[in-house]
This record gives sequence, C-alpha cells and structure tokens, in this order.
Amino acid sequence: MRSDRPSDRRVPTPSFRIPALALSLALALSIPAGAPAEELYSDSGFFLELPEGFSLNDGDGSTRFSFLDPSGVLLFQIFLYEPDRYTGAPALFADIRNKLGATADSEAFTYQRRPAVMADLSFTLSGRPHRGWGLFLEGAPRNAAGKPEKDIALLAYVPADRYEAYLPFILSCLDGFSADEEARLYPGPVSQFNLPWDPQARKPADLRFGGRTLRVPYDPREGRAAQDTVEREFQVFTVYADSAPDLAAAAWTRFYRMIYRETFHRLDFLSLVLQRELSGEPDDRSRTERLLAWTQGFRYERNPEGSDVVNPLTAAFEGRGDCDSRAVLLAILARHDNRDAILLLSVKHSHALAAFDLPGPGARFPLGDKGWLVGETTDQVGLGLIDAAMADPADWLAVEFPR
Repeated sequence: MRSDRPSDRRVPTPSFRIPALALSLALALSIPAGAPAEELYSDSGFFLELPEGFSLNDGDGSTRFSFLDPSGVLLFQIFLYEPDRYTGAPALFADIRNKLGATADSEAFTYQRRPAVMADLSFTLSGRPHRGWGLFLEGAPRNAAGKPEKDIALLAYVPADRYEAYLPFILSCLDGFSADEEARLYPGPVSQFNLPWDPQARKPADLRFGGRTLRVPYDPREGRAAQDTVEREFQVFTVYADSAPDLAAAAWTRFYRMIYRETFHRLDFLSLVLQRELSGEPDDRSRTERLLAWTQGFRYERNPEGSDVVNPLTAAFEGRGDCDSRAVLLAILARHDNRDAILLLSVKHSHALAAFDLPGPGARFPLGDKGWLVGETTDQVGLGLIDAAMADPADWLAVEFPR
C-alpha cells in the first residue's frame, strides 16, 4: 500500500499512512437524541473520549469493552491482556488478525514511549465484509503505581460498504484513546502514527511577539499534522449540527478538546520562550494581558470551505486565525504558565472568547465556583472588556480542557 504522509504530502513513502480526509466526504449518519458521551476512565489506567452518542453495548467491564455508534453501524472494541501473554505488540496484532481471518496492512510505531502496531484490517463478520483500523499497544513495564500495564487492542470497524463514510469516526475513536493520564495532553495514537513524536526535529524559527522577533524551535510538519486533525474532527462535529441541542453542544465541546489535546505539547517550546519573555511582568494578569494583545494582532482569517479553524500551533507561528483559534491558543499558553483557562463559544454571536482564572476587574463568566475573566481575541480591547451586546452569560457555552 502506498500513499503520501498527511503531515508531508510532497514526499511519497512506501510505508502506509492513514489518509488525510477530504472535506467533500459525505457522512451518512443519523444521530438520535440521547445522553452526551463523556471522557471515560478505566482502572487499568487508560482514558477514552469517544464521539457523542456512543453507548456501551457489550463487555465484561474489566477486560472487554464494546461501544456502538448512535446509528448502530460502527463498533469500537477494547481488549485488555495480561502483560505476560504476548511477547509484544506485533505478536498481539498477529494473534487478533489470525482470529479475525483478516487481511491487513500494518506498521509498527511508538506511541507514548510504548511499542505499538497500527493496522488497516479487512475481514468477514457474520458473512458480511467489514473494514476498519486497529491499534495494538504493548503496555509500559511500569505504570504510575509501579505496576506493569496490560497490553491493549483497539478495533474500530464497519461493514465494508460504509467504510468511506465512517472513516473520520473510525479514526476519531482511535485518537480519543489515551494510554494514561499524561497522554491526555499529547496527540492521539493516529496523530503519532502519522507523524512520530519528535520535538528534537524542530528547528529555530522567527516568531513576532510584541514588536520583538523571538527564535523558537518549530517543525512545520507538526502544524500540518495538527491541521489534519482539525479537519477530521470537523467532519465528525458537523454530523451533529442538526442533532438535539445537548448532543450538538457536547460534540462542539469535544471538537475543541481534541484540538487542545493535539496541540498542547506541540506548543511547549513556544510556551517556555514566552515565559522567559514575560518574566519581568509583575503578575499573572499582566502576563495574560500581553499574550492577549499579541493574539489580537493576528491576521483575521476564515476558511468557509473547510473547518474555519486554524490549529493553534499554526496560528501562533504564522500570526493568523479566527477567534476560536486564538482563544484555544491562549488557553494552552495559560495552562503551560500554571493558570487555568476555558474557551467560551456562542452560536448566537458566532464568536469565541478565552476566559481566565484571574483576579481583578472586568466582565466574568460564571462556571463552577469561579467567575472567569473574559478575553476578547479579535478586537484591540483590554482584558475583561466585552461588547455589552455579548455580555449575557446565557449566550455562551463553556469548554473546559484536560489538566
């Protein structure tokens, strides 16, 4: 199988890569009303944030889990195995491939310092051809509690004649998996398969900040990989546009959480450079005000033919993007600098804001036991200022991010 790497389409490679997805792809799903999905946590240490509306339909709650999409077409399965059962991820993959009687294109890679195999699988189930993707992961020798992790197999598949329509959902399910708590803030398995995690590949690049030029390590391939994730997750999100309000809002939230996760550690070098640049500021509010003023100077850019969202990494290094791109970027930079931040979204105003857990005067959004100080990213106004016509908290949806 031969294709171009989504992260660098100019360079063909004989190794297969998961394809970037064209936005013209039609997704024929029917999303009924129901309880929104939430991030799930397993006692085995992994986390899972599936697209909205998936339901647990089988499994023993310990070593086997099976989830079904709202239309009853896509099956997502998780299997856990004791660490001494297989000699490694390739042996785990080979055993499941043989049990399925599947043909497969597969490749070994590393996900979160763990040996893994990604595979494009075709097999027959109940007399009907099926196709999907699998992740086969060797558990770490020691988890946070000092115990060996279980090996894990993830399978996401549909009838073969529905594969093209469901491919964004298949990949999104796999990318919603986190091997442990740390992994919740790193690109998912699909992203790390397509572009191996290698911060040392970054080279010094110029970045304008407050009238100064800063030298920051950057790899443009990471920006392209992050944008691939944005476009895929946008395809997933748009399926819910006409769904019940609770599902639509939850899908919107997951879309931005997936972007946040994809780019959080891709921005770690920039965060360190900016922290040094802002070290002379007297307090957290002053530091945040300077970051806000920086993003307010970005070139306003929208792309109605695509997701309309520039990933935060590209937004930072190219100084461009819409309000939500800037707001997610600010939330990430604030968290790297030990300040909590959220994203605020409004359908009514077609707008997004950042909001921060900071003291001082200004308009605030109530969430939990806090009043979050708002930051307008597209107008040249100070922290805590917002157009009076947009000041009603009922007009806004808050998106909280993993910590």
